[in-house]
Parts: sequence; structure tokens; C-alpha cells
Amino acid sequence: MRIRISNRCIVSLLSYVAIFALRIILFTCRVQYINRKHIDEFLLGSRKVVITTWHRCAIYFLIKYGFVHPMVLFSSSKDGDLLADFAKKVGVIPARGSSTRGGKEGSKELVEFLHTGGRVVATVADGPQGPALRAKPGLVRIAQKSGVHLMPMTWSANRVWVFVKAWDKMIIPKPFSKIVIYASEPYLIPEEAEDEEFDKYVKAMERTLNVMTRDVDAMVDHHDPNMDLILEEDGI
Repeated sequence: MRIRISNRCIVSLLSYVAIFALRIILFTCRVQYINRKHIDEFLLGSRKVVITTWHRCAIYFLIKYGFVHPMVLFSSSKDGDLLADFAKKVGVIPARGSSTRGGKEGSKELVEFLHTGGRVVATVADGPQGPALRAKPGLVRIAQKSGVHLMPMTWSANRVWVFVKAWDKMIIPKPFSKIVIYASEPYLIPEEAEDEEFDKYVKAMERTLNVMTRDVDAMVDHHDPNMDLILEEDGI
């Protein structure tokens, strides 16, 4: 998703307007949860957790759960600057880095956050530029190094706006829509897992998120062309 407005003051103002509008929209929506107990215990409770999701889900989760003040990893790009500023306005603590620019520094910051009193960290598994619904290893490594549970989460809705030209097919709920949020059972990554064994955990996380995404999309009759490719390639 490319952000083309160059005047940062205008962008900042638009961020406040967007946040206000989205919060009103979300107030009108009905939310159904799958495995809400995991959300209550980890994301909203007292347990530490590393949240992983897909890029298409990011905006809604930032708005809905920014109040728990998670540390979230954003790209070091100019677009990342704008998204990090947006997230900060809803309560998120931004960290900077990606798989291609500053990733090690950003990941280290998230691990230190968890080790020094922070409770929730997150980023998108397929960011910052895709391919969509294909996981990179960063969050799995963060969960492993911090010794904190990893919890995949996704959502879909029966009525959404879709950024059709964006690689991630970002979605945002429309007013009065039904939203389904799905949380997987949190799990730990063994400290000794390396190389091929570690890669298996990355692929398992990817498959878990994609099965969850397939299921919530089916529940609300949402069609994601990126998921069509995954279903064909992976036979999910």
C-alpha cells in the first residue's frame, strides 16, 4: 500500500480524521470471536505474548487493540514512517525495521521490550512488501529469543472496503458489518530449534494463519484473490 501524500502535516491531520471515523464505524459492528479465551488471557490479560497476523489485517487490529500499548514493528521506509505515526496516535509503541532494512535492530528492540517489562509485541508476518500470506521468520525468532508465547490472529468481515490495488488486499470493515476474529492457541518456540527445524516452525505458523484466514473468510463470504493462490499452491 503506497502512501503518496508528501505533506506530513496534512497526513497527520488525515490520520486523526481516519482514526475518529474508524472508531465510529467499529462501534456499529458486531464482533464474533473464535477462541476468545486466548485473547482474554494473553492479549488482554496479564500474560506476555507475541502476536502475528497478515498485512491485510493490520489497520483494524491497530485501532481495536492499540489501547493495550503493544510494541509493533514497522518498516524503515517512508511509508513505514507514516504508518508508525498513525499507530502511535492509537496507543501503539512503534519499533522500526523490516526484513530488508534494519530488521535485526527492530527485532532486538522487540525482544528487549519483552525482557524489560513490556507485555505485547506484534508485526505482520508477510510485511512489509509481501508476498501476501507468505510468512517471514522475524516474529518466530522474536518469540523464540524472548521465550514468550506466539499467538497467530486474523479477522475478516462480511462487508469490507478492499484496497484492490495493494499487494496485501488490505481490508477495513464497513459500518454495521459482522466481524469474525480468530485467535490460535498460543505456543512456545523451542530455544534449541535452528536451521531446518526452525524453518518448520515458520512454515507451521504460516499454514496456521492461512487456515484461520480461509475459515474466517468462508464464515463471512469474503473473497481474497491472494488466498485463492495459497489454496492452489499449498492445497489448504
